[in-house]
Amino acid sequence: MRVWPVVLLAAGAASAARAQGAASRYWRPEERTLVTDLSGVVAISATQSNVYAATRDALAIYDRFSLGLQEVVGTMDGYPGGRVTTMVADPGDAVVWLGGIGGWASFDPLSRRFDGGAMPGSADLVVLDRSAPSSGAYFHTQAGWYFVPELGFAAQPATSVPPPGDRIGSLTGAELLARAPAFELVRLQIQRDARLRTWPISGAVMPPASTDLFVATDGNGIFRVDVNSYALERLPAGLLAAPTASVAVSGGDVCAGTDARFGALRRGVTCFSTDLENFQYYEGNPVSGMPGRILRRLLVTRSAVWAATDQGALRVDRQSGDVRQFTPAAGLPSWDVRALAATSSGVWVGTTGGLAQVPDNGALRASAAITLDAAVLALASRGDTLWIGTSVGPYILPPGASAPLALAPGDPALAAPIVALVLKGDTLLAATTSRLAWRAGAGGGAAAGAWHEGPPPAPAIGDFTALAADRAGFWVAGTAGLAFYQPARNVWRALTMPGDVPQPVSDVAVGRDHVWAATPAGVVRLERRVLAP
Repeated sequence: MRVWPVVLLAAGAASAARAQGAASRYWRPEERTLVTDLSGVVAISATQSNVYAATRDALAIYDRFSLGLQEVVGTMDGYPGGRVTTMVADPGDAVVWLGGIGGWASFDPLSRRFDGGAMPGSADLVVLDRSAPSSGAYFHTQAGWYFVPELGFAAQPATSVPPPGDRIGSLTGAELLARAPAFELVRLQIQRDARLRTWPISGAVMPPASTDLFVATDGNGIFRVDVNSYALERLPAGLLAAPTASVAVSGGDVCAGTDARFGALRRGVTCFSTDLENFQYYEGNPVSGMPGRILRRLLVTRSAVWAATDQGALRVDRQSGDVRQFTPAAGLPSWDVRALAATSSGVWVGTTGGLAQVPDNGALRASAAITLDAAVLALASRGDTLWIGTSVGPYILPPGASAPLALAPGDPALAAPIVALVLKGDTLLAATTSRLAWRAGAGGGAAAGAWHEGPPPAPAIGDFTALAADRAGFWVAGTAGLAFYQPARNVWRALTMPGDVPQPVSDVAVGRDHVWAATPAGVVRLERRVLAP
């Protein structure tokens, strides 16, 4: 039996230890938000103000009236994760109680603090006393009833338990039908998703003095049901799946890619607004799904989302959701696509066999292709000029050129795989897995200024995986964290595990107000001002 560790009570000491070797800090909700899969709800509770949804990876908090997603609290904030089986919230939003396998936990929404302890058995129900909801929580397990006082630190055998009519908690099946006699008319609309997959109902709650019934499913999210009209509204359900391989930003929209490497039930692309609303899902063909097992990079254009996969380049129409797959049969040098970049004449696709350009207008074939003796691993563009990171170093393809030109001929430090490239002004930053190099005058093409190699960063963020430009510098993603880098001032500010970001960070994108990091736990939204001046 797994037991919930009492070390949750020592969260303050753990944070202090992290700070000695990393930039771990206390994060306010508006500074950091985890966008993850919120469709698999294992427990639900509602108060006069909020709806709380416990998933295997996070605790989601919704505004009860607007249904907007207010906050997501993940395991890096202390959430117990997959051990949660039941939940209840104090009507005054003072505390949320969670029960699970071998233990209990409480969450204070104001301080965002989790406390917890061990408890025999596995909790299948937690309730509050309706006459004294702030006195503590009653947990039912195979070993019987246990009580945890409001300011208590241990579960004690309960000497008395409020009778069913005096409890605050989730609804039983009979109670659900008593509150909503015609529920069977809408049950299938709640349990069946847009691709006709059916998911079980995992809980239901109804706030006092309300006609709103909130029904949770383990796979299709949460629905609000008006028990007078039986009208349905779905609450934001987050990403298709938690593990995120790639992320891209365009204006007020963010798109995140989930692939098959992490064994997720769903894979594809999720697009949503930066205020965490208007979630749209693209999963490809209803039968075969999205082509490709690995989704490395995304590119958002005006009408489409482009994806770099191990089964070609994909163009996903944002209006219809139709997916067009570009492979060697359509003019690509290789099936294995590693990078994408947009120019005024179309989208450049970098593969392990060379380059191809595809018009972003629904074309069926590439309009141009360049075969190379090296794999293309990264691309950056401005106008019609293309910078190319290859397995043997950096190159440039000026407008009208038929072949790329080497950017660092004879430089042994850059005669290595370039895994990421990015431009800011006239500065070009290139990354290998372990080095950063930059040069000014990138607008001058191959004849620009000399390369400068950055010193080893400290604290380290592992092997470099992606780059993104910001107003005052660059964001660098790595297998052990995320950093903000200013090469001209040699400034390096790092966010590392376990307190700041889940690792590894496989991709990073920058919007107007936020930085978005793709991680195994989902997309982490960070306020730019936290690390970037």
